[in-house]
This record gives sequence, structure tokens and C-alpha cells, in this order.
Amino acid sequence: METFTFVHLLLLATGASAYACKDPGLQCSVMDHPYHVRLVQQLLEDPDVLPLVGLIQPFLICSGTLIHERWVLTAGDCYYEPSAAYIGQKVKPLKVRFSSRPGENQVIPHENIRKFSSDSDADSVMLVKLPETVRNIVAAQLPTSCTHPKIGETLLGLSCYCTAYDSDTAKVTLYCVDRNVTTCGDPKKTSSQLSFCATPIMSISPFLACPDESGGPLLRREGSADVVYGVKISDDNFMDVCADAVRQWIHETINEG
Repeated sequence: METFTFVHLLLLATGASAYACKDPGLQCSVMDHPYHVRLVQQLLEDPDVLPLVGLIQPFLICSGTLIHERWVLTAGDCYYEPSAAYIGQKVKPLKVRFSSRPGENQVIPHENIRKFSSDSDADSVMLVKLPETVRNIVAAQLPTSCTHPKIGETLLGLSCYCTAYDSDTAKVTLYCVDRNVTTCGDPKKTSSQLSFCATPIMSISPFLACPDESGGPLLRREGSADVVYGVKISDDNFMDVCADAVRQWIHETINEG
């Protein structure tokens, strides 16, 4: 989920609608990654009310990846159920916004949400079924024969939006961040063998970095295809798409429709 820093609060207070990104990563064309989507859920009835001390966020915002003409893969914490109350207010439905098509949104009914469940305490991933088939967008691919990312391998992460977070039509600025697969500092993160860690190659100052979002992909370039090997679930932790249980669940969920 996107976190809101003091800088964000200043922008809200002054009426600014954009965040000047200083990420030293490489800005990349949204059209090179048309499968990248943004998931937005309004949490406050009046989103223009300034969040108090940064603890109340008016929107839940995540990244996601179109992996099928009807399915988006993202993190499991990127959704509040409609029965949930957020500081006493009823949350709005989840919207999926296509980065390559500003202004084109799909509203997701609750029954179209599928969450991966596990006996472990690992964070989860989620599949979102789109009400309408997506045409003319090349989806990212899932691995055909999984080779788990190795320690030291460099994969590509997509991160960093520098735009008005609450606008349906705001232009998206997408950044590519090279990440090295590493051992996790917290043994609990790898105890389930469902996730792995990958840290940005470049150190980014928290005062200059754009807000990071859960749910974004970790990719390998294989031939002409972008192949998803991880889903960002927290900090530098990624759910392993090649883990047998996760891989099987994704394929079964999509095939069941």
C-alpha cells in the first residue's frame, strides 16, 4: 500500500495535486509496460479532508499486473471488503485503472476478489477478476517453467507514481527499479518458502523517494516478454510466483473463471 509522508501532507494542505519525484531510478514509458495497473479504493466519504497526523489515508492505493485479459495479480492487502468500516465510514468499491489508458477504469464487485490463503503467516497475494475483457493490451506473462530467482540475480521492479493519487485521469509516471535478490534479514519472511527478498540497487533517500506501492511486479525479460516472478507484499519482500502452492493457485483460479 502507498504510505503518505509529511511531504504528501504538505502537498495536500497547499492544494498541490502532483508529487515531484526524485527517484534516481530510470523513468520508463508506460507504453513499454502496458500491463501495469493501479488499484484505488476510496476509504473516506470526504477524501479532501486532510488526513490527521498522516495516520488516516483517504485512499488505499496499490500497483498490480494484468496477467490475463480478465485478471490482475496484486498483493493481498490491497482491498477492504465492502462490509468493512474505516474510521466509522463505509469504504467504496475497488477500482482498477490502466496506466496506459488514463480515464479507463473498471469497478470491481466484491465477488471478483480472490485471495490466496496459506497455513503460514506469510503475507498474501490476490487476483482481481475484471468485469470486462481487456482488449489491445499485452499482458505480462507467468513463468512457463519456473526457475526460482537466485541470490544475486537482478530483476526489474516497477514502482513510483508521481501524480495526483485521487484523479481518475491523472497521467502516470512509472519508474523502473533494478533489484538484487538477497537473503532476507528476517528469517520469518522465508520460513514459509513462499516469498523472497530483493533490494533496490540504488539507495534512495526517504526525503526524495516517491511513495512505494504494494502489489507491483518483479520481472525477468525473457525474449520479447516480461515475465512475473514476484509480487511486492511488503518493503523488499516479494511473494514467489514460482512457489508450488502459489503457482498452482493462480492457474486454478484463472482456469475456474
